[in-house]
Amino acid sequence: MRAAWDTFFQNTPSACLEKYTSLNKFQPPARLRGIEKSIIRQAFDRARPGSINLGLGEPDLPTPEVIRRAAVRVIAEEQNGYTSHAGLAALREQVAAEYAQLRATLEHVIITAGSQEALYLALMTLVDEGDEVLLPDPGFVAYPTIVRMAGGRPVFYSLPAASGFSFDAEEFRRRLTSHTKVVVCISPSNPTGRVLSSDDLGAMADALRDTNAYVLSDEIYRDLYYTEGKPASISEFLPERTLIISGLSKSMSMTGWRLGWLCGDRQVVSSALVLHGYVTTCASTVSQKAALASWTVEAEAARQAFRHSFRLRRDHLLNLLSSQIGSRAIVPDGAFYVMTDLSAYGDSKQVAEILLENGVITVPGVAFGREGEGFLRLSFCADQRILTEGVRRMRDALAKER
Repeated sequence: MRAAWDTFFQNTPSACLEKYTSLNKFQPPARLRGIEKSIIRQAFDRARPGSINLGLGEPDLPTPEVIRRAAVRVIAEEQNGYTSHAGLAALREQVAAEYAQLRATLEHVIITAGSQEALYLALMTLVDEGDEVLLPDPGFVAYPTIVRMAGGRPVFYSLPAASGFSFDAEEFRRRLTSHTKVVVCISPSNPTGRVLSSDDLGAMADALRDTNAYVLSDEIYRDLYYTEGKPASISEFLPERTLIISGLSKSMSMTGWRLGWLCGDRQVVSSALVLHGYVTTCASTVSQKAALASWTVEAEAARQAFRHSFRLRRDHLLNLLSSQIGSRAIVPDGAFYVMTDLSAYGDSKQVAEILLENGVITVPGVAFGREGEGFLRLSFCADQRILTEGVRRMRDALAKER
């Protein structure tokens, strides 16, 4: 048989071979062409052994013991088959109670496999071919990718680097059109850590009142804040057209547990639930049962301890960047990211590549949008000893570039 194939390839004209190869070469459908792994994951995959990870936004703190104990108990003592597509009723009731402004009941909530599935469900449910989706620049890398998968057109409202990535109400209004179907906001922000104030959110809501656009409020970092109180939500200003995306991955250090939710308009949620049923069936039953412990006194104490730990790390990293490198950094109000200006050393991809070659994983700011160019996003999901060593390596690598 091998000889027959050898004869075929030796005696077949090259043009025919090219046609044969092209006909048998896999081509993804048009909606997926050009879509690759995010720059964040590409950098992580290429990192050499021993690299310090200042790239991924994954908390290193242990999941609170009260949740781990609950998981062990349900694994040992209970049958853990499928839940309903939407998730455990008791868990959906807890989530709904978080959003009194939405007058939500359990019928307004889907428990998802992490907040990213909730984002995917919402955009695939709301966005039709040619619809515009207004996204923050800089903003999370998955936003424009999923919009394109849904057939929509990403449009961006700038959070200008020149003003510390703060909200610009006039810029936001200019970007709204009659084709705007969905607006995405995130507070605290990935990548900047900035929080949208009540005034910012009020201005955003005012701009949207005469439109038919829905708002997707990405609140996955809302429990990680360094301001006086918990950040406001756009749902407090525009409850009738806001869908909230959130979960426990960041606030409870449960990234691998894949536990998130979508909460909002009952008709939208009902439609998204059909897609969720085909994509996931249901979120992990064990994770759902264990997550019920997230509303205990012990879990709330863990949340506060997490915020304290991350605030100390934030301040340590900011001090290191100033004293060791002399770079300007935007002080984050929440989340666990710092955007630092290293434009003196080249464009953000070049600088990130230099650091990767020297054993430090970072993310170029341009990965999050044009306003991020010149900056690197650094994660402080590592203890102070690792942050110190990471900045030392950065300092030494950048010193060679002067």
